[in-house]
Amino acid sequence: MDNNLLVRLYRVGFGDCIYVQIPDGADLYSILIDCGTSAAAEATLKPVVQHIRAHLPKDKNGKPRLDLLVVTHPHADHIKGIDPAWFKDVTIDRIWMTAFMNQKHPQAKKAQAFEEVAYAVTKSLLTRPGLQLSLGAKSLLARSLSLNNTNVLSALRTGLTTTYPRLYIARDIASQLSKAKQTQHKLSMENGVTSFRGFKEQSSCLRILAPEWDIDGTYLGQFTSTSNAFLDPLLLKTAAYATTPGNAAFLPAGASESKTHIPIEPHPANISNRDFRLLRSRLLYSALAFSQEDDDLKNNVSVVLLLEWRGKRLLFTGDAEWDGTGVQPGQNNSSWDVMLNNQAVKNFLLQPVDLLKVAHHGSINGSPFDLQGAAQILPKIASPERTHIVVSTVVGVHGKKNPVPYAPLMAELGRLAVNQRSYPDSESELIGKAQPRRTDLESDSTEIGVDYLEVTFSSGQ
Repeated sequence: MDNNLLVRLYRVGFGDCIYVQIPDGADLYSILIDCGTSAAAEATLKPVVQHIRAHLPKDKNGKPRLDLLVVTHPHADHIKGIDPAWFKDVTIDRIWMTAFMNQKHPQAKKAQAFEEVAYAVTKSLLTRPGLQLSLGAKSLLARSLSLNNTNVLSALRTGLTTTYPRLYIARDIASQLSKAKQTQHKLSMENGVTSFRGFKEQSSCLRILAPEWDIDGTYLGQFTSTSNAFLDPLLLKTAAYATTPGNAAFLPAGASESKTHIPIEPHPANISNRDFRLLRSRLLYSALAFSQEDDDLKNNVSVVLLLEWRGKRLLFTGDAEWDGTGVQPGQNNSSWDVMLNNQAVKNFLLQPVDLLKVAHHGSINGSPFDLQGAAQILPKIASPERTHIVVSTVVGVHGKKNPVPYAPLMAELGRLAVNQRSYPDSESELIGKAQPRRTDLESDSTEIGVDYLEVTFSSGQ
């Protein structure tokens, strides 16, 4: 196995935990891409982390060595398992996080303010007495509470010991670094994208295709005073939004406040019970819509990686979303649309890959599918003669009544996969149809207590 490149997707329910082990000369290079779940971390992720630790290569002192930890974006189902106690005594060389998570990033100030307000709204709704929420609404709101993983975020930013300084990455991060920093981080701009050459084998390369450094300008869109009447004033109270040119006309009293508090509104004396309930339902709808926008924003700042090794190309997409409408100035834009609008990224992206990790757990908005995406884009990336397609998923409904995994997408990806499967215990509309390999329906593990899918490549394969 040490002569093969190994990709292992662990079954963690709704979440991602991907271990990659790369033959690198006479050594092995280990990468962990995300470690999260929407389920209970102790029961779901602790045995997974223990399994990963047991299979890591060793450093010169005999300790488990993780060469690179990548955090694609700050959703709990991607970060919850990065508990400092579980990674104790693991030598971690490098930590990469999406540029969005950099609290000092000047081009992500609005996005971070947006996230903070969404968190305040979500916490207020979930703690409001007597409020009945559907399962889908609770799922959406729980994802907006990723900020509540304070121990994980603290560990990622300062708590875990690393050999090299942490790095907040983007497609163009190398152009933001000094020559000395580029050398330290083994990064450079190659053909328009940041490329990592920290391997012993000079032909191996890890390319960063997303996100863009300009988070606010690329993925968030501009403030409009009519988009969310309930929530825009809350945004305007944050320093990032209040100081934006053109917003002065909308500033409420107290616009200089940097923190947001959303009180439980008392029943006004001059409104009937029926009208008050209607008002609250409208506020609730506005808050849920806002939380969905925050959820999409976090997905669209996902780190997207292309690994090149001995002629193989492996694409890891995080939760990057697809809209199919192209890039629109001043509007919210999806990650796939942004990548396909950049010719440099497009040159790398629209070539057949040997492995495709399906984005966003097989959601309809996680792959280029609708609006001719299946006809124009997917066949350029995947082919049934070459491409192993894998998806970490679990059947459910998430966000805005979004069925995961999306059955028509699974059927299309199954048609394009060299490792296609037909699952007898799948959803009724997919029984008898080819699908990509799914973590929720099979396992390659022969061990008790941990399940995973495994794909291996040899240099001559």
